[in-house]
Amino acid sequence: MHLLHDRRGTPPGELDQAGLVELLRFGVPPSDAWLRTNFVTTVDGSVTGPDGASGSISPGSDAHHFALHRALCDAVVVAAGTARAEGYRAVDLADWQRDVRAAEGLAPLPTLVVVSASADLDPQIATPAVGEGGPVVVATTTAAPPARLEALRAAGVEVLQRGTKSVDLRAVLDDLAGRGLPRLLCEGGPALHRELLALGLVDEVLLTLAPSVVGGDGSRTTRGAGLDDPLGLALAYVLRGDDDALFTSYRTLPEKPVGRLE
Repeated sequence: MHLLHDRRGTPPGELDQAGLVELLRFGVPPSDAWLRTNFVTTVDGSVTGPDGASGSISPGSDAHHFALHRALCDAVVVAAGTARAEGYRAVDLADWQRDVRAAEGLAPLPTLVVVSASADLDPQIATPAVGEGGPVVVATTTAAPPARLEALRAAGVEVLQRGTKSVDLRAVLDDLAGRGLPRLLCEGGPALHRELLALGLVDEVLLTLAPSVVGGDGSRTTRGAGLDDPLGLALAYVLRGDDDALFTSYRTLPEKPVGRLE
């Protein structure tokens, strides 16, 4: 990866693994959550390819970038629709990702948090596709059907009921931070992203610009009603992959004071 810009003053140039970890490491205020959202989009603004999935537009250089962000988070947060469409399961990691986590003092595997008001999820989500998987939490409502919750619990999923008709996202993030999971990585989808932004819960927006155009009517990074006021952003860094993909980080305004978790 080639660093083009870092507002902290890191000189432009090639970054090795240690340099990337330093750049991408979470900045977390004490006893609070830091939520970054991560999307890949084509030059013409689509977050999905012709197959309706994000993987088909993800440039080759995005794989390591995506994997490194997972290696640095406490929990991966995702909406149920995205989890179903992309085949999410309990998060399993490669050995090198576990090495990064060990060096950072993190748990061996991140927790997967799936947001679903209805809890309409296959209990198989509790098991990884291969190898060992991290814990799985389903954040749902008090109105979710008990039979679905029982099936999820029987599979080893923790059920977190916050809110009545819709999931209380602020309460969910507070709960995660309170249990020692403040570094949160949201991987979609667009409707959840919009709600998190509208509530002022997003601290950092990661946007990968894939060097491609797909046309069609693919989704944007947000879906739903317009925000009452446009949300201001401040550019934190820009990376370029060897395949001409651009990786950007924007902090939402006003910015939360950044500290470090020891």
